[in-house]
Amino acid sequence: MQYRQRDLVPIPVRPSVTSSSLPKSRAETRVYKPFFVAGIVTVLTVGCLLGAFALFGISVKANYLESSWSPYVLAHANSQLFGWVGFFIMGFALQQHGTTRERSNQFHRLAHWTLGLMGAGIVLRFFAEPAAQVDSGRWVWLGVVAGVLQAISAGLFLYNSGANRFPKGEPLTWPTAFVLSSCALLMLVALAEPYVFLMSHQRSPESSIMFVAEWFSPLRDIQFLGFVAMMIFGVAASKFPGCLGFRAAHKGWGLAAFGLWITGLITRVLGWVLFFRGRLEPGTDFPYRLGGFMLLCGAACMIQSLGVFEPPRAANPSQKFIKSAFGWLLIAGLLLAFETVHLNKIAAPFSHAYTGAIRHAVTVGFISQMIIGVSYHLVTRMLMLNENRIPQLWSVFWLLNIGNCCRVALEVWTDYTRTAFAPMGFTGFVELIGLGIWAWVMIGYIRTRSISLAASC
Repeated sequence: MQYRQRDLVPIPVRPSVTSSSLPKSRAETRVYKPFFVAGIVTVLTVGCLLGAFALFGISVKANYLESSWSPYVLAHANSQLFGWVGFFIMGFALQQHGTTRERSNQFHRLAHWTLGLMGAGIVLRFFAEPAAQVDSGRWVWLGVVAGVLQAISAGLFLYNSGANRFPKGEPLTWPTAFVLSSCALLMLVALAEPYVFLMSHQRSPESSIMFVAEWFSPLRDIQFLGFVAMMIFGVAASKFPGCLGFRAAHKGWGLAAFGLWITGLITRVLGWVLFFRGRLEPGTDFPYRLGGFMLLCGAACMIQSLGVFEPPRAANPSQKFIKSAFGWLLIAGLLLAFETVHLNKIAAPFSHAYTGAIRHAVTVGFISQMIIGVSYHLVTRMLMLNENRIPQLWSVFWLLNIGNCCRVALEVWTDYTRTAFAPMGFTGFVELIGLGIWAWVMIGYIRTRSISLAASC
C-alpha cells in the first residue's frame, strides 16, 4: 500500500512511543505482525470462509445437525478460537509488553515457536475432523496431536508473556483479575482439546454424540465467554482510556462486573451439566438460566465501568466497532435472559438455532468487531498516521453488522419456519466480504515498516 505524504501526519503520542526514546533496556520489536497476518489468513480460510460454506450447506439441507457438515463446523470453531482470536490476542499481548534487550532472542524465538505450533495445530485439526469422522480408529490420533500442539503453544505464550516481558514487577491493577482469569481459562481449554477430540470421535457413534451433547455447550461458554470475553474486558479497562479516547474505567463497576461474570459463567456451565443429566426436564434448568441472567448483569456493569457509549475525548475510526461490539454483547445477554420465553413458544427444552444465534452474537458481533477495532488502531498508530486521514472502514462496519443482524434474527426464526433457512445461508458471505475489505487494508499497513510500540498503548 502506498501512502501520500499528507497521510503521514504524526498523531500526538506519549514520549515513550518512539524507538529513540524507549528505555535503554527495552528491545525494539514488531512481533505483532506475523501474528496478525496469521490471524487474517486463518479467518479468511478455515475460519469465516469455511464457516460461510458450512452455514450455506446447512441452509440447503435446512438442518443444523446435517452430518456431512459437522466436521467442518467443528474445525471452524477450533480455528476461530485459536487462530482468529488466539493469534490476535497473542500478537497484541506480546507487542504491548515487549521484552528487554537481554531477553530479546529468547522472546522472539518463543514467539515464533508459539506461532508455528498453533498454526500447525489448526491445519492438522482441519484435516483430522473429516478424516476421523470417516474412520476414527485410523485418524483420531491426528486430532489428538493437533490438540497437543495447540496446548504447547498456549503454554509457551503464557510463559513468554510472564518470563520475558518488559517491565517486570509492575504493581497489579484491578483489570488484571480479568486478564489472569482469562489466561487460566486459556490453558484449561487448550489442555482439554486433545481429550475433547478423542471423546468426540469414539468408535461408537452414539457415545460420541452423547459426549458432544453434554460437554460442547459448556466448553464453548468457557472458551468464548470465559477465555476470550474476560481478556477483552481486562484489556479494555486498562487500555481504552489511554489509547482509544474513552474515559478511565470505574473500578467499582468493573469489580462488580468481574464478580457477576465469573459467577454467572460457573453457574451456567455447571447448570448445563445438571440440566442435561436431568434429561432436560422442566425445573432442572434453573441454575443454567440463572447463569445467563448473571452474565447479562455482568455485561451491563462492564459497559457502565468502561463508559463506551459516552462521548469520547477524541474520535477515531475504531470507536464505532467497539461501541457496536458492546452493543452486541448486550444483545447476546438479552438473548440469554429471554431464552426460556422462546423455548416456551416453540414447546421445546432446547434449541440449536437459538443457541447458535447467541453464540454468533458473541463471536461475530462482540469478539470479531473488538478484534477489528483494536487491531486497526494498533497498526495505524504504529505507523503514526493521522487517524482523521486513514480509511474509516464504514463499508466493513455495515457489512459485518447487517450480516450478523440477519444471521442472528434468521437463525432464531428458523425455529418457526423452514423458509428462514434459505436467506440465512447467505449471511456468512456478507460478513466475509466485510472481513475481506478490512483484511486488504490491514495487510497494506502491516507491510509498511513501523516503529516499536511502548507498553503504554
